[in-house]
Amino acid sequence: MSLFAPLPTLTLERLALRLVPVEFRAGDEVIREGDSGDRFYALASGTVDVTTGGRFVASLGPGDYVGEIALLKDVPRTATVTARSPVHAFALERAHFLAALSGSSDATRIADEVTGMRLAGLQRVRRKAPLGV
Repeated sequence: MSLFAPLPTLTLERLALRLVPVEFRAGDEVIREGDSGDRFYALASGTVDVTTGGRFVASLGPGDYVGEIALLKDVPRTATVTARSPVHAFALERAHFLAALSGSSDATRIADEVTGMRLAGLQRVRRKAPLGV
């Protein structure tokens, strides 16, 4: 996972000990737009759909992650993430996620780049006119 690639081995080992395995059934909401952010999710298996304002943004799967924007920017969740299939993921609490990234300027830079790209993508989707208009 590129977000954590720059972190030292000891930090990665500490993070691994703090990961909480979570399961979602198809149709379950992993994240709800507008809620406060408390966890980061790394997807191990299955597929999720990301929507904002009811509009499709992306599908994500194993090796992807969700939930970082609310944690990094201290804002409400910017999108809804719904399991399209059964999903096995690993959750990381906000404090552990932020502490790990704040210890590495490279990881912070990557997180800022990813967050910027994802927010720009959400803005593009939100600006699109509804079909038939």
